[in-house]
Amino acid sequence: MNLDEKYRAWKERPTALNVPPDFAGEVMRRVYQEARQRQAQWNWPGVLEFFQRNVSFKFAALAVAALAGLSRLWLIFFAILQP
Repeated sequence: MNLDEKYRAWKERPTALNVPPDFAGEVMRRVYQEARQRQAQWNWPGVLEFFQRNVSFKFAALAVAALAGLSRLWLIFFAILQP
């Protein structure tokens, strides 16, 4: 018995595996579920909704933006007016 005949005999013998019919679908469902959980770490619409609902965070974001803008203007005027 040469190697080709051994391979054909091995390929044609019945396998003793009991694989459910929806095995591939179950595996892909688990893969997609894991991917969704990893993507859910930074859910930007959820973050924006959180900021939209909390008034104190709105005022804090406005204060930080105003402070950044004023400091930028101060640096520009300082650079222009420096002798």
